[in-house]
Amino acid sequence: MTTAERAAALFAAEEPGVAVKERLPGCAGEKLSPGRAVRGPTARIVPEQPAERAVAEAATAREVKDPAEEVERLRKLNREYEVMFESSLDGLVITDGMGRLLRVNRSYLGISGAKEEDVVGRTVQELAERGFFSASATQLAVENRRPVTAEQIFQNGAVRTLNTANPVFDDKGALLRIVTNVRDMSAVHKLETELKEARDSADRYAAILESMNRRAQREHYTAGSAAMRGVFRRALEYASADAPVLITGESGTGKEVAADFIHNHGPRRDKPLLKINCGAIPEQLLEAELFGYEGGAFTGARKQGRIGLFEAANGGTVFLDEVGELPPPLQVKLLRFVQDKEFYRLGGNRLITVDVRVAAATNRPLEDMVEQHSFRADLFYRLNVLSLCIPPLRKRSEDIVPLAHFFLQRFNSRYGRDKTLSPQVCSAFEHYAWPGNIRELENLLERLSIVHTGPIILPEHLPRRMSGEAEVVRRTAVPYRDAREAFEKDYWHKALKRYASYREAAAALGVDHSTIVKKAARYGLKSPFRADGAAEPTG
Repeated sequence: MTTAERAAALFAAEEPGVAVKERLPGCAGEKLSPGRAVRGPTARIVPEQPAERAVAEAATAREVKDPAEEVERLRKLNREYEVMFESSLDGLVITDGMGRLLRVNRSYLGISGAKEEDVVGRTVQELAERGFFSASATQLAVENRRPVTAEQIFQNGAVRTLNTANPVFDDKGALLRIVTNVRDMSAVHKLETELKEARDSADRYAAILESMNRRAQREHYTAGSAAMRGVFRRALEYASADAPVLITGESGTGKEVAADFIHNHGPRRDKPLLKINCGAIPEQLLEAELFGYEGGAFTGARKQGRIGLFEAANGGTVFLDEVGELPPPLQVKLLRFVQDKEFYRLGGNRLITVDVRVAAATNRPLEDMVEQHSFRADLFYRLNVLSLCIPPLRKRSEDIVPLAHFFLQRFNSRYGRDKTLSPQVCSAFEHYAWPGNIRELENLLERLSIVHTGPIILPEHLPRRMSGEAEVVRRTAVPYRDAREAFEKDYWHKALKRYASYREAAAALGVDHSTIVKKAARYGLKSPFRADGAAEPTG
């Protein structure tokens, strides 16, 4: 028990004639009244603590010759304990053995926001039933007759305390008092909240740094075709502007790369570029991800709230991929943000202003969606101030092989490989339609670099969907003379197997039978016929 708690126990009751035994547990004295001596045990107790020494001295075994002097000494001691009781920064509550409040100090009144007359004289059970506070450590100590520590929330909801209730017993084991220490945990919870917010911000900034590092690593733009040279020329012009840009094209064509290019070549290049796929996040969470939310805005929300993507990217760029998937309610809120750069957090009432450039991308026909009323026309026009269309890979075959070499070099470095592409594979790539565009090419190169152990990637390593193109390439990627001879050998071999004689074969093929004999001899084909055209005897 702390010194303050001992003092509280000693001076819990102030009416005249209170037994010293009750004021000083361990003293066997009589009731204190003027002109009476105080008697106690013969042993003298000298604790280390000064205040406790004073208590012990009051219970020393000696007979006081001057009762008035002793009364004055105890009054002085009472005042000292009163000062200690009221000077405690923690709240102190003294109850009787039934949990009825006898005394509280000023700190408790400040923590709880209560008036003394509203709590003193009432039981903790009564106060809890009235909703003044939640579960009471004092009541638990009364019921369990042992020290109890419990968290408590007061009716205003803003104050949380950690209460420790210590029971005080008499010599016979009867419960006399409960001394409860009430520590305000609001400051601790505030620090905890600030720490969580700092960690959340750190996570956001880590994501920003990771995004910037990824951009630095993938600073590679292939524009071998005239179509892509035009795209990048236009993107460079857009980079210096600050208006919204809408990037369109099939899935996997490199719309995100175009957004990277615009950001990295503009005045915001040193600020964050944050990206979000509007079609990959449930509608209920997308608004919170974009605009952030206040604490308790929805079930499962963090108590301290969270900043959104637009706040985190302040000064930089936000890339909204698959913007055509935005639900109608969010289209309204995004429209206001694109126009005014202002928004409210989810569940909040504070207007937040940021400086962010918006880049959006979609593989859906937004103009048709506007006509079908599935996408807001005003939002489409706000996003489409600057437009950029990325052609599919099949329409820019000059870019395929350079991209393939770039990806293979990246995966060689990542997986510790040293692979190359055979000329036949490069030709097969150029003849393939690539329905998945650049994403399909990148994924294929990663798989080939991992699965196949040889140093050269050959046509037979390609997937079945590309086998037709690989076979065409295999036949066309050889000198014409060799290809012609391979064709003739196969052609005459099949002719000799089909017809019954040289004459029949010659008549069917429109050539002299001597030509067939010469071709068979040239290519080493075993003939079932004699030179005169008749069939060879079989036995």
